[in-house]
Formats: sequence, C-alpha cells, structure tokens
Amino acid sequence: MCLIELKKSPKPVVSCAMSAKSCLNNGEIYTNSPLVKKARENILEFLLLNHPLDCPICDQGGECDLQDQSFFFGLSKKRFYSYKRIVSDKNIGPIVKTVMTRCIHCTRCVRFASEITGNDVLGIFGRGINSEIGTYITKTFQSELSGNVIDLCPVGALTSKPYPFLQRNWELKSIDSIDFSDGFGDTIQVYLKNNKIVKILPSYNAITKTLNWINDKTRFSFDSMFSPERISHSFICTGNNKTIFSTTWKMLFDEIFTCLYFQDHLNRHFLKINSLIIIFSSNLSLEVLNLLNILAKKYSFILLRKLERFQINTDLETNFITNVLTDPLNLKTSDLCFIVSINTRYECSSLNLKIKQRFLKGNFKVVSLGSLLNLTFPITYLGINLKTLKTLTEGNNFFCQEFTSYYNPLLLSSSEVFQRKDSFSFSLLLQLLKYYINVVNKNTMCSSHIVHSSLNDFGLSHLTVFKSVSEADLEKSFGFFLINTNFRFSNLKKIIQFKLLNYFQNENNLATITIDQNKTVSDFFSSSLKKAYNVYSYFFLPNKVFFESNGTYLNTEGIFKKVTKIVASEKQPKENWQIIRKFFSYSKHITFVTNSKFNTRIVFNCNNMATFQSFICFQNYATKNLTNLTFWYTKNNVKIKKSLNQKYLYKSSKFFETKLRYWLDDFYIKGKDLSSRFSAVNIKLSKTLLNSSTNFI
Repeated sequence: MCLIELKKSPKPVVSCAMSAKSCLNNGEIYTNSPLVKKARENILEFLLLNHPLDCPICDQGGECDLQDQSFFFGLSKKRFYSYKRIVSDKNIGPIVKTVMTRCIHCTRCVRFASEITGNDVLGIFGRGINSEIGTYITKTFQSELSGNVIDLCPVGALTSKPYPFLQRNWELKSIDSIDFSDGFGDTIQVYLKNNKIVKILPSYNAITKTLNWINDKTRFSFDSMFSPERISHSFICTGNNKTIFSTTWKMLFDEIFTCLYFQDHLNRHFLKINSLIIIFSSNLSLEVLNLLNILAKKYSFILLRKLERFQINTDLETNFITNVLTDPLNLKTSDLCFIVSINTRYECSSLNLKIKQRFLKGNFKVVSLGSLLNLTFPITYLGINLKTLKTLTEGNNFFCQEFTSYYNPLLLSSSEVFQRKDSFSFSLLLQLLKYYINVVNKNTMCSSHIVHSSLNDFGLSHLTVFKSVSEADLEKSFGFFLINTNFRFSNLKKIIQFKLLNYFQNENNLATITIDQNKTVSDFFSSSLKKAYNVYSYFFLPNKVFFESNGTYLNTEGIFKKVTKIVASEKQPKENWQIIRKFFSYSKHITFVTNSKFNTRIVFNCNNMATFQSFICFQNYATKNLTNLTFWYTKNNVKIKKSLNQKYLYKSSKFFETKLRYWLDDFYIKGKDLSSRFSAVNIKLSKTLLNSSTNFI
C-alpha cells in the first residue's frame, strides 16, 4: 500500500524500497494520483483473492488492518469467482489460535520470531499458490513474547486462543494500568466489559511511536486474580475445629481484639514480652507500608517483618536502583554489559529487549557470571562460581584487561543474590570492581544496577529498613498477622520446616492467633502447620486484588507508578489500607497494658484514601530540600571522603565460594506476584514449556 507515482516512470514505485535521494533526482512524486489509486485497488484485490469473507465471525473484526485498508483504498467490486484456497491450521502453542486460510503472507510473525524473540521457529515454505506460513517441523512457538504476534497480525490469521468469540472491540472499555508481575511496572491497556477484565494489551509509546512488547505472563495472568480459588467472604476457625462463616467485619474485629486483649494480659502475668508479628510481602503499596509503620510505632508489642531476607545497604539509592532504561545514555554509550546471576529474559523482559536492541547495533559485548542461559543473543560466560568475581576484583582474571578497554561498562545483578548469607561481601566485591574500573580507566564511567523482581521492592527499601522474619521472631510471638503472604518463599518455608522438625529448643506453649489477610487461604492453615504452631484461632480477612484497589508503587527504576481502581469487587473484600485503618479504629477502644504509656503518643485518623495520601506526604517534608547543594550553605564545610578511599580499609569478611543459582525455576507459575500460579493459561504454558525442554533455559 506504499505505492507512489514517480515522474517519467512507466509504472508505480514501491516507496519503502526506494531511497529518497534517487526519487528526488528524477523529479516530482505523486502520492494520490489516479495511477496510484488504481494500483492500490489492484493490490488489495490481489490480497483478498484467497482471503475468506468471514469478518462477522472473525475475532479480529473491528480491529483488523485489512478491513480499514479495504474500506479506504479498496474496490467495491470483485472479479474473482473461483474457489478460494484452503490452508490447514497449525498448532503453535496454547495461546495463539491459527486460521491460516486468512493469512496474506505479510511475514510479520516470521520477522518478529526471528528478530525480536530470537526463535526461528516460524517461516514461509512453498512457492506461488502453495506458499504457507508455519513451522518447518511439528513444533510449538516457545517464547515468553509469543503473544505479541496476535497484535502484529493485520488479519485474523493469528488470534488469542483463550479469547475466542467473546466480545467485540467496540464493546470494550480501555483503561491504562501497570504490569503487576514485573519489577519495572510497564504500562498496559486493560479492556473491560460488564465489570470484568476481558483482555490485556500493551500500551502505545507516544515518545518513540512504537508498541511496547509485553510477555505472556502479563498478557494472560489476570484470570488468576478472579480464579475459583479466591475466597470473598470472611470466616473464623476456633480451637475446637468449629468454623464460623458469614461473619461481619464488626464481629471479626471484636473477636480479634478480644484475643489480643487477653494475650496482652497474659504477657503481663507471665512476665514475658510476646509480640504480634506482622509478616508482609513486597507487593504492598506505599500507603499500606506507611500505615503499617505507624501501627508498629504506636504499639510496642507489634513487630513488622518482611517476608524475604534482602541484605542490601539502603543508605544510598544508587545501591539498589536500576536506571538503565530511565537513563538512555547508559545503554547508548556503553560497550560492555556484565550480568551477574540474573536471567534478564524472564526476570525483566523489557530490559532484555533493550540490551538485545543495543547488541544488534554493534560494538557491544555481553558477559555473564552464572548458569548457562539462552538470552536470544550471544553471551560470553566467565563461570558459575563466586570465586571468579573475586579474581576479577583482584585483577587476576584474564578478562580484567577488557574491562579497562571498554567504554562505560554496565554491571547488572539481581536483588535475589542479596538473600545469600554473604550478601555483604558480594555487594562489596561489586563496589570494588566498579571502583577499580573507574580508577584504572579515567575516560570511562562504570555503573552498577540492581534489578528487583517484584513491583515494590524498591519502594520497600526506599521507605525504611524492615527486618526480615527469623526463627527468633517466631519463638517470641503469640500470633501472626499475614498480609499477602505466600509460604512458598524460601525464607519462611525454611523456618516452618525447622519448626515441624522440632529444631527450636524453646517451645512456645501459648495459644497462637493467626490473622490471614489474603485472597485465598494460605498454606499456613494446613493441618501440619496448624499442629506445629498450636493455632487455636484463625481469622480470614478477604482483601481486594491488584485491579480492584488504588495504590502507589516505586518500581525498580525509582519511578512512581500510581494504580487506580479498575474493577469493582463483589461481596465482602476490602482494600488493604481500609482493613489496617479498621484495625486502628478498633484499637482505640482497648487499653493495652504492655508499655501503655507509649501507646498513646501516636494518633491516626483519616476518612478516605486522599486524606491518607496527603498525611503520608508529611514524612517527606523533612528531607525534601536536602540535596547535595545544601551542604555548601552551612558554615562548617566538611569534606566527606569516599568509603572506597585507599586510606580506609575494610575488615576481612567471609564469602562462600558456591554456585550462583537462579531463584526463578518456572517463569509462568512461580513468580513474586502471588497470583500467577492460579492462572489456567499460565498452567498450560508451564506444562508446554516443561514438556518441550529438559531445563528452564
């Protein structure tokens, strides 16, 4: 459809295949002449020669490019009355439905599979009227980005298999939101009808005027939030195995604070300080984290513990931020990328696409320290042992010379590495490597970045220092308050296994209270765990899922991502911040005897979400004007020397010469978003991947 007429040319010219210089030298160009119009009509007639006229039953109806082109440039008549060609459909996976009779051989899907995903499984074979697009052998299209061919196909040849004959495009309402399964929180488009999410598509980037690519997990895992496993009503389980259903919120909090009141008095009689442990995941919004922080400061018997053990130095943002995408100069001007124990293809697909795009431009090398991976572009592997990183820092590795010869090297590592016991030594090695590269080569600027695997990991580290849950916390507690907690995480799973094996010597014989604030009943309420922890009272508080709540998040680049309520919830669930606010209001009616003189110093009250967001902004006022220029206005200017100066020496620290392992063994159902494992589409994708590969690479 890009035919133009060139002066003194006997036939139309394909503009996309001609250079502008050669066209301008020959004279004038006509883009809307009768010859051009007739040529476009002939091209469209040729495309529709074998294309079936089944638009009323096609899933692409209403958003088909061929429909639009035929309406504006096509011919209202037809001159072909023979039988149309029929092509058999191909099975290329559980998410892409093929109707190959509609294919017009534009080869968009073939180019996407080869250039973007790096998987040359699709191709065109046959000649003339026998040409077909498919796989050369019976094979599925295995890629984390395979769902994007649905958006690329200009006709209805490739459509969504989980979305057959459901709705039309003009019946849907589009709302912008963010990706909940990735640390970058990319912008997406959510399509709704009748208060239900129908599909998710990538958003259009107005700056680059391109369509962003999203992975299959982002596109199809929304059904996990509204799966049949979700519980939308509260209930109470007592010690005599009696379950009370259909409880109101008033009854729930009356029972909860009755238990807390008696446990508080038991602490005073037994002369013990047993605490209520609030265990939360990193998927909570900043508003909920601020509210929990205020709650822990108000009552001394409440302890906040995060679910995962990240031993990251949070004194400076540069220690736990990723600004590779926000600062394009990092990738545009860099010649080397050093990846340390991170699978960029599955942990951050958008970052992997940017690195591949930079690699295809040339003069760029990618080096990896970790297991062998297929990141869809060539990589140089240095090893799998942490001892290799030590030799690089000491200058005893053959690759040290290349570090000094490249310009602006990038050091990428995953936040999951900092769950190791020697995480301090690991971070110190990265800092020293970065420092020595900058010292040796004065013309370069090496930068280090940490990629977080969850949406609000950066916001959790930025807000304050939260301790992780440990064995000592569980020994000295009379109850647990679980907020969006999944016991499949390694830290808590290991502690519970120790408890089941009677590893702890100091047994806590007090009755245990468990308050579970989640969308489903957690694994903690299983029979073995209930027996191990003497759970006599179990309170289930249903909360809203991601698309049913408002909130603010800080992604791994340090950018604020605001989420608005898209879908209205049914029955009883409330937002996390509303439940915590009710916890505050009910606590005013009870006088706790444990450190009672400190429990009345903090007062909190708000009526809605906007008031609370304005309230937490006051925490930033103290450091709002604190910048690097503020120190020059003080009377006594003190020069702060760098910690990596040669005059200061670090004390000796241990590190384990063990393998660098990856935490993500299944991309589709074992992520940090806590919902993907309930998705029917993700389960099918996981089974297909495991059947076609021996390992997760």
